[in-house]
Amino acid sequence: MSVLYELWGSLVVKVVATIISPILLALLYYLFRRLYRAFQALRFAEAALAAVARRQEHDLWVEGPGFWLKPAIVRPANYDLRMQASIPIMMIATLKGGVGKTTLSASLAAHFAMRWTQRRQDPNTDQPLRVLLIDQDFQASLSTMTVSDQLRFRQPSKANRLVSGELGKGEIVGQAEPITRDGMVAPLSIATIPAYYDLAQAENRTVIEWLLPLSDYALLARLLRLLRLRDPNPPRSLKDVRYLLAEALLDPQVQANFDLVIIDAPPRLTTSHIQAMCASTDLLVPTILDRLSFDAVGRYLNQVAIHKLDPLGGGSRAICSHLKPVGVVCTIVPRPHGDLSGLLDELQGGIDASGLHTDIFRDCIIHHRPPYRDCAGDRIAYAADTTARPYEELRTEVDSLGDAVADKLGAKRRGWVRR
Repeated sequence: MSVLYELWGSLVVKVVATIISPILLALLYYLFRRLYRAFQALRFAEAALAAVARRQEHDLWVEGPGFWLKPAIVRPANYDLRMQASIPIMMIATLKGGVGKTTLSASLAAHFAMRWTQRRQDPNTDQPLRVLLIDQDFQASLSTMTVSDQLRFRQPSKANRLVSGELGKGEIVGQAEPITRDGMVAPLSIATIPAYYDLAQAENRTVIEWLLPLSDYALLARLLRLLRLRDPNPPRSLKDVRYLLAEALLDPQVQANFDLVIIDAPPRLTTSHIQAMCASTDLLVPTILDRLSFDAVGRYLNQVAIHKLDPLGGGSRAICSHLKPVGVVCTIVPRPHGDLSGLLDELQGGIDASGLHTDIFRDCIIHHRPPYRDCAGDRIAYAADTTARPYEELRTEVDSLGDAVADKLGAKRRGWVRR
């Protein structure tokens, strides 16, 4: 009996060792993983709360700079050097809707594609200037001018995938859509990333994934480092969401296949807008000539200054230090009009009082013209296949602004040639 009892006891020990122990270890790992995730989420949430926390100044509560400036700031590898060597990436943006931002983006893209050539590919041969036009507004007004309805309604939209960081490693080159709207001159050396309403949900998802990372990557990476093994590649959700667009546009394939990027940024400080600020080299601000819009321009430039210069002045929390203001352009100006010098002076005064100085393109005003209305939601008016006088007058006006912007972008040293 004692032998059988010993055998039974040994069998029980083996069963416990082979079955129960792994279950207990798995349970312990599950509990530890949950605690680790909770700790990580709490740490990131505290950083976000610190960035938006109010502070008291002279018995008044002042809002914080915003959670887009929360540490830690994790830029792509060699970000500063790559931004300095980048092709022009120009965002056209303001925080007020209805100022002609989308129409201006499309018009300038067509101007550069039709009126300029480049010699980057061959120093002895003029080639069309290759423009990448990105629609970052989920209302997709720019997309209606550039791609067919079938492509515009496709989900997930290309802009959705771009904001999510899914078009990295040069994939933009193959994914950007050629202009497909009828009634425009062809060919146009413009490729576009269209948007759709699903972009709004993608922006919410990516920022939540960034603020509350629930990946096991950090835990797994620490274990592998402890065992002196190679770190795994981090998931997109653990990358700094502010720099996903910069990482995509600074890719060598994108830099080689395009000469200019124009971003139609949304009129809100959304994920897409912040990504554009961190990816762009230049900023063009459109406005209409009324006092409400003047205030919006000054406030927007103040917002850009906070993100460009660091609210504390030390530079450590500046997320878009390479962004340079090109200028402010007045759009949708009615014709005929009287002397605008007083309004322009008032606008310049508001700009000078902001945290980021720039000038108005006083000689390059964009007027309200019937072709813009006639082509809305259908095609780019500037590139319409017609030589009718209203369209030629529109092109002359845009050409004047485009040439001034090209000079600000350093067209000559980049090998751009005006046709």
